[in-house]
Amino acid sequence: MNFIKNKVKNQVTRGLFISSGAEFAAELAAHAGFDHLILDMEHGMGDEGVVLQMIRSLNGSETAPIVRIPFLRNEYIKKTLDFGAAGIMCPMVETAQDARELVDFMRYPPEGRRGFAGNSHAAGYGADFEEYFARANANLLCAAQIETARGVENVDAIAAVEGVDVLFIGHSDLSLSLGCFNNFADKKIIEAELAVLTAAKKHGKVAGMMLRSGMNAQDYINRGFTFLILGTDIGCLRSAYGKLLNKTIQD
Repeated sequence: MNFIKNKVKNQVTRGLFISSGAEFAAELAAHAGFDHLILDMEHGMGDEGVVLQMIRSLNGSETAPIVRIPFLRNEYIKKTLDFGAAGIMCPMVETAQDARELVDFMRYPPEGRRGFAGNSHAAGYGADFEEYFARANANLLCAAQIETARGVENVDAIAAVEGVDVLFIGHSDLSLSLGCFNNFADKKIIEAELAVLTAAKKHGKVAGMMLRSGMNAQDYINRGFTFLILGTDIGCLRSAYGKLLNKTIQD
């Protein structure tokens, strides 16, 4: 089991959204050396079966699979953790209660309410269950997405919840909620970013985000964002296709 929580807490990590639902895309990203992949069940094209296959494709690699669930529901969290996800990213976390439920669903009793499955893929189909059980509660990564005005208003209380590791800004939804869609230089976005960074620093959490076109990675690292998503697999393909076609035309 490739736990990544300690690495995320102690250094800058680089990831990629896998939105295509394509197993080979996850494998290629792992070969490229990404620290983690966000297997996207919220907006991506992969269902639970596809997510399992993508997680299996990362076995033996140094790249950790983190699953973005569609919604804060126990059944999504329980199943994808049993598949072998190294962490969960949950969209639209708006209150401390949301955050507490997220942590609760991710942890085995007595610390939480995660259901028991001794023969899961995460536990080597049972062969490694004792080791997995001993480590899971403390080492699974919990990332809460802050992507609404309400989430920003409550970010300090969300960050204060024990067990939340990453405060991850969803810039597109956040800009839509704040009335400045896709204008990431807007004062309201800058203020929201500062609120997330301040809460993260105060409560010992990690701040994360996805870099958009025109954003300089080092600038955001310098500000305190260390859990970075560099793009999406679909975006990488689209860019590469365009460059290849343009090169052919120019040649």
